[in-house]
Amino acid sequence: MDRISDAHLHFFTRAVLSFYAEQSVEFGHLQDPAGPVSERLGISLPPKEPEDLAALWADKLDYHHVSTAWLFGSVPGEQHSIARAVRAFPHKFVGFQMINPRDPNIDAVISDIASSGLRGILLFPEIHQFFPDDSACLATYESARKHRLIVFVHLGPLRIVIQEKLGIPTAANKEFGKSQRLGEVLSKFPEVPFIVPHFGCGQLDGLLDRARETRNLYLDTSSSNAWIQNAPEYLNLETVFGKMLEEKALGADRLLFGTDSTVFPRGWRKEIYDVQRTILDRLQVTSQERQLIFSDNLERLVGRSWTPP
Repeated sequence: MDRISDAHLHFFTRAVLSFYAEQSVEFGHLQDPAGPVSERLGISLPPKEPEDLAALWADKLDYHHVSTAWLFGSVPGEQHSIARAVRAFPHKFVGFQMINPRDPNIDAVISDIASSGLRGILLFPEIHQFFPDDSACLATYESARKHRLIVFVHLGPLRIVIQEKLGIPTAANKEFGKSQRLGEVLSKFPEVPFIVPHFGCGQLDGLLDRARETRNLYLDTSSSNAWIQNAPEYLNLETVFGKMLEEKALGADRLLFGTDSTVFPRGWRKEIYDVQRTILDRLQVTSQERQLIFSDNLERLVGRSWTPP
């Protein structure tokens, strides 16, 4: 049986639900909107304390024989909730936190994230409307290098389902999600691991040439990868896997398995693993390559990021 680690699990606390509720016409006036919002979304109300939510996830991951998961704070300021979850289950979770590089206090935010024991930062150019090579981002990457943090950058089409279901207009601007602007960054910060989720949503033009030189670009395989429907160069997910495995800048040692799991009662998305496992079997990857994708790359990345200088 494969050893499994998940590089993409969102930690949706009550604070996350309240963050989106505040932007909603229907729920914005409520003092404690988490319950009504959960009901509208058709999900279980998260426990009040992060440790209790972490316990639910740890139990579900154990059920599916998942050894480790990278836990994402998906709205600004959630690093302390993530840190509490990681402290409660230090062998199960690795913490990451969303940031906005344009925040005037970003240096203090990143220092707080690092001192809280988290291992990486999450950037969403389309949401916060910056290019990956803006000056604010370069300063952020410098801080990431200083604190030995992994940098996760979402490129390509972005869909936030919770916004859609709550009727919140999206502020995402797809012009900021293009990959070319990240290419130059890879060579400027070769010591910093950069992860792009969902295989880059097909937006890898201008990025792979640089990645061949620096070897610090990783792709996660998470979600259903519905972007393929609008990418005629990829027939299906098997085609995507095949091309990424053949690409000299990537290969098996630059792919990270992930599910993009979010809420209960759905819990961990085993169907994502099942589909990808079947595809890798059809592509006849070796057991060693499969283990790199499903676990070893994740473990190596975290270990490398925290090697003392």
